[in-house]
Amino acid sequence: MADVDRSVRVPPLAPHERDQRQTALVELAGAELGVYTTLVRNPDIFADFLPLGQRLLHRSTLDPRARELLIMRVAWLCRAPYVWSHHEVIGRSAGLTDDDLAALETRTVDNTDPLRAMLLRAADELVGDHRLSDPAWNDLTRRYPTEQLIEICMLVGQYAMLTGVLNTLGVQIEDGYPTPAWASQH
Repeated sequence: MADVDRSVRVPPLAPHERDQRQTALVELAGAELGVYTTLVRNPDIFADFLPLGQRLLHRSTLDPRARELLIMRVAWLCRAPYVWSHHEVIGRSAGLTDDDLAALETRTVDNTDPLRAMLLRAADELVGDHRLSDPAWNDLTRRYPTEQLIEICMLVGQYAMLTGVLNTLGVQIEDGYPTPAWASQH
């Protein structure tokens, strides 16, 4: 894995630097977080991106624990400490345990929790191969209807895209959010 540069390349846009539309978009996002205050530098893209991101996070049809297992696996696979730090907080409130977090941070998928194992394998394949194998697809179809299968693929794809953007732009973790131990390992 390549050494990851964590320096800021595109800084957040301070409130006094925003135009009216950018201010409204950050307000619509709901928080003064680096992800929003950085992406709003391109208000057209951010305005289109925000509804999908909010849909997948706040109006997901997936169980919150399942959603967070998928998101955090993507964050770990893509070495995205910003996404991991925020979703560690969200994930714990959705029921993720220390055991879940430890399982997310290993390449080998442990089968002690069959649902977790199935979701981690799905995320691994979608990030690594950009598609699900027949065995992974078949496992998912036994548990999820078509609408949720599509949502799983969209959720993983959207977070893979977001992690690449945030890593490239150098969006920094805000004070008060945990920094994953693996973020400082090279």
